[in-house]
Amino acid sequence: MKKYLFFAFTLVASVLAFTSCDKKGQNEPEDKDAVVFNATGELRGVMFPTYNDQQQAVITLHPKTNTVDVKFVQARIASKDETPQDIYIHNMPVSSEDGHFSHISLVLADGSPYTPFAKSYAYAMMDENRTRFNIHFGNDDENDTQVYLVFGAMLK
Repeated sequence: MKKYLFFAFTLVASVLAFTSCDKKGQNEPEDKDAVVFNATGELRGVMFPTYNDQQQAVITLHPKTNTVDVKFVQARIASKDETPQDIYIHNMPVSSEDGHFSHISLVLADGSPYTPFAKSYAYAMMDENRTRFNIHFGNDDENDTQVYLVFGAMLK
């Protein structure tokens, strides 16, 4: 009888554990104030060439925290041999001024780092009318802010 009771408790515990793992993220509450922009902009290499300069991006502005999430859609940045894939930036502070740098990570859909730019200093700017968006990517040293890539897009 104890064996059946043990199996019953194990079954209930495993069902609860399986159903409580919601991938949508209980740690990330839905932002009802978020504004989503679909944009096509120019990705320009400053210190080296880029391989698809017209780049599509989905830019999600979070007005309460003044941050943006950026999803580059099917990007191929570092090499012409690179397989195009979605590249993400999460929770990047946005400013209306030049030079408001923050440390960012570029990641792929599975959460792994985008190896050509695993870590970078960058700044994101959006004008007050939300018509223009720019990101400047630099190297990993905040004291040496050489710009490697610039992405600029008009927003609709």
